[in-house]
Amino acid sequence: MLIVLEGISAAGKTTFARKFGEAHHVPEFPENGVAPGESDRAEIHAEYWMEHNIRRFQAALAVERDHGFAIFDTEPFKSHFDWCMACAGFRSFDIFDAAVPLARKAILERRIGFGDRYYVKRIAPDVARAQKEGDETRSRRNFDMHLALQPHLIKWFEALAIALPGRVAFSFPDQDALLAELKSKAPEENPRRFDVSVLDALVKALPR
Repeated sequence: MLIVLEGISAAGKTTFARKFGEAHHVPEFPENGVAPGESDRAEIHAEYWMEHNIRRFQAALAVERDHGFAIFDTEPFKSHFDWCMACAGFRSFDIFDAAVPLARKAILERRIGFGDRYYVKRIAPDVARAQKEGDETRSRRNFDMHLALQPHLIKWFEALAIALPGRVAFSFPDQDALLAELKSKAPEENPRRFDVSVLDALVKALPR
């Protein structure tokens, strides 16, 4: 079972995920090597970050095999970030458009795929800012930019809810109830985990 927690910075993803135990938690990975710069072509950005995301997804599959379920504290298939950045006017759609064929190939090769459940948290800007200021362990650079991305992030997952009906909820679940469910039985996995038609339906449903 692959569970995805999503929301902007300071929404509480990591705090929620850690309560299920470090063995189940799949955090953001550090960058591997030198990340592309602003002057690099869109294709280079797309290739670098797709490989980064594939490493996270494969790590989650290993956690699932060893411990029964894995909890991401942000979507492993992070092309949504490039799409949201473009929608908010921070960059063009070039990187996202370059990433889509790479994603299709990776899904067909079963190197990356979709979660079994998605829990997406909307958070009021003043609440997010208060949580950010109360957390001295993280600097949360570009926080205002992340606030600007929230409406587009919600639109992305609304589109995913169309492509994967019944698997996207727009709130975090009760932790105790979810943990009891996960420990008491093997929840139903997503039979479309590596279904490339989900990506096609998602892209079609996204507003531009």
